[in-house]
Amino acid sequence: MRRLSNVLLCVALLALLAVPATALSQGSVQSGWASSPPNLNGKLGSGEWADATRVTLHTMDWFDGASVLGGSLGDLPLGEEVSAQQVTGWARFMNDARYLYLAATLDIGAPAGDPDYYRTQFYFVFEDEPVVGDGKGAANLCTGNPDEGAFRSATAYHPGTDFDYDYFLPASEDDWCRPYQKDPPGYKRALDWSPATFELRFDLQTSALDVTPGDCFNAGLWIIDLEVYIGRQPVEYAADGWWPAGLHEYDQESDWPYTFGEVCLAEAPVVEEEEFVPEAGTLALLGTGLASLGGYATLRWRSRRKQ
Repeated sequence: MRRLSNVLLCVALLALLAVPATALSQGSVQSGWASSPPNLNGKLGSGEWADATRVTLHTMDWFDGASVLGGSLGDLPLGEEVSAQQVTGWARFMNDARYLYLAATLDIGAPAGDPDYYRTQFYFVFEDEPVVGDGKGAANLCTGNPDEGAFRSATAYHPGTDFDYDYFLPASEDDWCRPYQKDPPGYKRALDWSPATFELRFDLQTSALDVTPGDCFNAGLWIIDLEVYIGRQPVEYAADGWWPAGLHEYDQESDWPYTFGEVCLAEAPVVEEEEFVPEAGTLALLGTGLASLGGYATLRWRSRRKQ
């Protein structure tokens, strides 16, 4: 019995060691190395994100349920009921030498509502200087328009409203800094619906994200889908998902960046030169050839001596 217990203990330890770090800690992500870039079209094509590290988003759980919107923002007849448990979300991280690629999906667990109504937002907030992990922004009082903060994308269409934009929102230790930077350099995104899916690319050389492969930085993400009507009151709320778990606390003001998680970019894999090991057939052929050359040389030498 004791021997069996020891065996089970060893198996358990080995199993735990085999679990990826991201599965044990939702507050730390090791980005995968992208062997090829994804096609940024808002659709997670087969195999495009196979190299990425996937994390589960924390989705709406503060209301009993929701309904898919059946009309415009000014007229909210309720559609198909959606429970909080139906809403799911994922994010994927991978990088290469030049770019960080990020995908985020929020699925409300039901067909989309009115096709003439859609609205969503996405935030990627980060802290990468001066001291990563100190829970502070890069500067006080927005001096010098600090080069860290949040990338934000928002798009919407419904009667009377039609907009689509991307911003970089610099942040200091005290507040968001103005002016916001519209269409920021080094940032590209694509969006598709049902489920709401963002694909994003951050240029590590030209965007505000000042990191390189092998670096770690603090970050969080938040995706919002306003296709749903949540709660008992006639007020519009959104289904949303975020990472890490502590990024949002709905009973108090956000305490970013103390609640950020850690993202570590992958370094390029080391390509080792393969040691050439001849196959048995090759060795046999080589041996036969050498033996034949030796025999030929011996015959030639004997022939010359007789002459």
